Amino acid sequence: MKSAHVGLAAFETRAGEAARTLLHNQGYDGGWGLTLTSVSSIVNTSEVLPILRAAGIAGQPVRQGLDFLTGAIPEHSRPRPKGGRGEHTRFIAFGLAGLLSHPRFFHHNGVAETAAWCVGWLEDHQVDHGWPEVLGLDDTSLHQTALVVHRLAELRDALHDFGPGLLLPGGVETNSLLERVEPLIDHGVHGLLYHRRPSGAWGWRTYIDTDPSPSKTALCLLALSAVYAGTGPGGEPAYRDVPREAGGVHGPVQQKRLSEVVVEAGQWLLHNHHRWETFVEDDKDVQGTAWEHMAYALCTQAAIRAGASPRDPRLAKAWKLMNDLWDPEAGLWNEPGASGKRATIRAAYYTVSAYEEAMKRLARMNLADSTSEDVSEASAEMVIAHVALGPGRTVLLGACDSEGSVACELSERLFDVVKVVYDAPEAGLSTERIAATLYVAPSSVPKYVQRLNQAVSAAFGGAPARLLLASTVDGASGYRLAGR
Repeated sequence: MKSAHVGLAAFETRAGEAARTLLHNQGYDGGWGLTLTSVSSIVNTSEVLPILRAAGIAGQPVRQGLDFLTGAIPEHSRPRPKGGRGEHTRFIAFGLAGLLSHPRFFHHNGVAETAAWCVGWLEDHQVDHGWPEVLGLDDTSLHQTALVVHRLAELRDALHDFGPGLLLPGGVETNSLLERVEPLIDHGVHGLLYHRRPSGAWGWRTYIDTDPSPSKTALCLLALSAVYAGTGPGGEPAYRDVPREAGGVHGPVQQKRLSEVVVEAGQWLLHNHHRWETFVEDDKDVQGTAWEHMAYALCTQAAIRAGASPRDPRLAKAWKLMNDLWDPEAGLWNEPGASGKRATIRAAYYTVSAYEEAMKRLARMNLADSTSEDVSEASAEMVIAHVALGPGRTVLLGACDSEGSVACELSERLFDVVKVVYDAPEAGLSTERIAATLYVAPSSVPKYVQRLNQAVSAAFGGAPARLLLASTVDGASGYRLAGR
């Protein structure tokens, strides 16, 4: 299905060309602005650095970009009357993203100290349920809180990788900084969960009962996924994925694990793909400036992070749009909008993030060569090692030698088949017992199993996979659950 991920074969070439375009247009101050001729900003410089990383570029251009950030973050975050650009949380959130974009340069002059300065700013300016868009506003911003949680989770993981008790340049010590970061992550997670809707989505504003927002849902999904997916210094989970209170601002409070929240948000995005697959979403939560999310790319990245296959047909229009937005003349991706298409760093950043997520997922599924447009079928059957029942009629499947899990949504009948065997002893159930429990003829059971395993294979992007395996149970033919 080439149409499901149009442009993947050209991604590495295009990312390299985009990086060269950006290098040729790096400002004298080391930064970049929204377009190739705009004044340098924290946001856009922090969006460029991951593009350079994706293209395998480091060295002096990255050091100059980091130098711009270490000077601009505290300077731009001052109030306007004092010469700054305003006390905006996004300067801190995006600034952290840029500082962490190349972990090998975390020892570069000023990086660790500026990251610690950002942590201090976030400590000083917490509000109920997260952080505001700009200081002085009472409302928590979903946009900024999600960005902050995401970047703090990345900082936590980087500090774990550096190891305990390491003294970084500028006198920053990993343990002491980590002790400050973790409560901030808890604060942000609590806020994001509080504003979650029963549908699994988030609205475009906090506290106000607005329509669901695909972009805010994607941002919250990515942030929560980063929180629970991290590992500690010994390889243990960095965040306990235990049931937590979710909801409350609109609707009843539910008990949800972060992994469940992520899967449900991913399912909401897929079910509502028509809301975002070709759209740019205006962010009404941002005060004082026009802000737009490239929803077609942001939501694609989030859906894949939550377990969707990049080959899912519901992502096909978004992939086609991203492919069509490549501008070979500009050497960059265009940004669609009311004023027409123009090449922007924002469009490039969102697009590169989506393609990178797809390539990581395909690599984990052993389905793609990153330089080939045609996705080859896996020659060996996927071995399912972990199975869990998710929300609704979703089954979470983890394959051997693969990170994370794949969400497989089933029909009511097929989910019933899984649940019957899931609840059975490890050895499985006989065909007769399965049929009796489901009130169907024994001859129907193999047909259901075949359809079920086809659905599981589709969830893994078409790779051969079986959730129910033929087995002998008490001397009779039957089925057992894979992974047991």
